[in-house]
Parts: sequence; C-alpha cells; structure tokens
Amino acid sequence: MRTFRARPDCPGNAARRTRVLLSLLALFAGPGAYASDTDATATPCAKADAGYVLEDSKRASFGSTNPVQACIDVLSPQNEEGPRRLRIFVDGKRVISNDAVALGPDEEGANGGPFVPLEISHGSLIVRNATGGGPLRVDETWRLTNRGGQWVVAGWDIDGSDSHSAADSGGEFHTSVNALTGAIQDSYDPPEDDPANTKRSTRHSCTLPAGWRSPPLSQIGAIRNRSWHCDPKLGKPL
Repeated sequence: MRTFRARPDCPGNAARRTRVLLSLLALFAGPGAYASDTDATATPCAKADAGYVLEDSKRASFGSTNPVQACIDVLSPQNEEGPRRLRIFVDGKRVISNDAVALGPDEEGANGGPFVPLEISHGSLIVRNATGGGPLRVDETWRLTNRGGQWVVAGWDIDGSDSHSAADSGGEFHTSVNALTGAIQDSYDPPEDDPANTKRSTRHSCTLPAGWRSPPLSQIGAIRNRSWHCDPKLGKPL
C-alpha cells in the first residue's frame, strides 16, 4: 500500500493518501473521530530513528501463554510526510519495525492526524486509526500480540458511519475479525433518522480463510486492502 514516499505537493502523494482512505472506506468507515494526542510522559524504547520523533510508547507483557515482556513505541516523521513507524523491542533488541499499522500525519484523519494513542488490553497492543471526513468516518482497530515467540495480528475491527440516506448506502457498519479463532462478525444498521428507509439491519457470521489466521505484522497492508465482509468477496482484494 505504501510503495514510495512523495512530497505532499506531488500528485503521487495525494494519490497515495486517497488510496489509503478509499481502502478504509471500502471496508466501511468508523464513527469515532480522534485527533493524534502525543503522551508527554512516554519515553522511547531506544533512540528514535533518524528523521523521527517519539509519538507514544508502552511497556507490558504480551501474549496469553508464555507472555513476552516488550517495549513498543510509535515514531512520527519530523517533517510530517510518510507513515508513522511502530517498533517492538524485546530484551533491548529491536525485533519488529512496521510502517503500515499506524497511519501517518499526512493521511486523511477524521479530526487532524488519524493516529490514536496506544492501549494495552488482555495481552495485546491496540493500535487505532481514525480516518474519513464529511459524512464518512472510519475507525480501524488492530490487535497485535505474541504467540510462540512470533508477533502476529490477533484481529482487526472496522467501524464505520455514513450519514447519507440508506438509499445512498448510508448507515452504520461494523466488521470484527478474530484472527486467532477465525471468527468474523459483520453487521449493518440503516440510519435511524431516515424516514424513507426501507432497509433492514443485518447480522452475519463467517470464518476467516485459513491463510489469514494469525498473520504476521508484515501482512497488515495486504489486510487493509481486502474485503472482510461475510459474502463471496471475503478475503479478496478491494
């Protein structure tokens, strides 16, 4: 999804930002609107990479069985061009460097930059991005954990709202994928304030294709560019 870094005044950079937003909207936009909020008390896991500054960091145990103590931080580019960088350190050694999961300050944020401060929940790191604008909102959530010494994507959620009428594809959307168990929950609710609505709420459940179970963090870009609705397009490119 990010194959090059162009300056913001270049058409290629605008096109890249558009592709990011469109891929998220295709997965269905999210109602949450967050602004990037750097934690002033956070400290980097190691010296920041050249051209980057610390955005946030967490130190915790990750994984449910044989948990791993790790420090995870997110760096933001000083010139606000390009993606943020997530780094994972175990025993002081960097084991992961990922430029896909935390969207950059030049991406289309719902209210400023899309990145939301890191959270820890049940042995997983929670990374959120809030994107969209106008009638559309996208809130994507990534759950990252350690299994058997490997850092994997435990699951992802796409929450969306479109304030257009139901006839124009408006409504509330939610897709939740548990990449550890393979369970997918997919739902749609039409706008409550649309008197002309004739659509009904829907709820679907399906199973994640085997090839996408517990994927490595390197697959996040590919995951973002595929459909995870419970229909014949499940797991296929957008």
